[in-house]
Amino acid sequence: MFSGCGGLDYGALAAGCDVIYANDISKDAISSLRKLIPDAETYVGSCGDIKKLPKADIVCGGYPCQSFSMGGRRSPASDSRTLLYRDFLRVVGMVKPKYFVVENVPGLVSLDDGKHFKRQLRDLSRVGDGYHVSWMKMDASDFGVPQKRKRVLIVGVRNDLGLKYVFPNPSPRPVDGQGFLVGHGAIISKLPSWPAGDFYERSGGEEDNFPWYYMSRNRRADAIAPSYTIVANWRHTPLHPASPLMTLTWSNLSDGWKQRWDFSDGYDPSLEALGLVPLERARRLSWMECSVIQSFPTNFEPVGSVQSKFQQLGNAVPPLLAKAVFEGIVNRAALHPV
Repeated sequence: MFSGCGGLDYGALAAGCDVIYANDISKDAISSLRKLIPDAETYVGSCGDIKKLPKADIVCGGYPCQSFSMGGRRSPASDSRTLLYRDFLRVVGMVKPKYFVVENVPGLVSLDDGKHFKRQLRDLSRVGDGYHVSWMKMDASDFGVPQKRKRVLIVGVRNDLGLKYVFPNPSPRPVDGQGFLVGHGAIISKLPSWPAGDFYERSGGEEDNFPWYYMSRNRRADAIAPSYTIVANWRHTPLHPASPLMTLTWSNLSDGWKQRWDFSDGYDPSLEALGLVPLERARRLSWMECSVIQSFPTNFEPVGSVQSKFQQLGNAVPPLLAKAVFEGIVNRAALHPV
């Protein structure tokens, strides 16, 4: 449910699951998912309109997170998307799977002193014949994804199985042949250095292309480090690591004002070793770079406009993170007696 372009589903597939059904309200997202998982039955429309579903061992989904996200308005009381988790509950009640997997933003845990999160955990544990529910804050960079991306994962195991799910330990970051930790720079080093039209850029000068709200914090992560979070809004996409370094010009956080960062004449010293050519002008990451940083396959191209591609990729669960969660169910290594 709420599959988006298929990050959670593709991770499940890589872990050994058969993905038999996927639903999302976005036509572009479902068209993109069909390219990744052509054998799955798909439905474009509201999850609440679904009347019939196939039998399944696992139901998974990332119900919309905008009302809980640190990057959003965080006003769940006035946002109708806050209660979409009830549609997920209804589906779990219909299918009665052995397991369910939920993904959401970490802001859900703390918002309103955790009131919304506690309610969701309670309701998830009581749906159908009841589930043993486990949850964990996970960072995708701990599981092979070259990106700092923190998310909450929730796994339910049906009570009659007498088992609980224990989340995996972080995996060490790989090291390349030259001794560098594999960061996002190495992942995108073979892609075009200036893919015109595939990243957000306005026709005006630097001030028009990089307005004050973008320059209010450092947007460029070191090439040997994980990328900053790939977001769904293409205007806020992180900078390519071969862009000029950003320097802090002033900071006035004490009375609510943001910082000001500007571009310098310097560059990341690790670029040459990684085969990256310094860019004369700063630019945001392209949609293709965001895709591989999210850990989608290198030949995957979402359907739709460039802006739609960014939205789909920014909303997606990194497949490698999803794989780490599903593997413990498939091989049963994460299932332990209650």
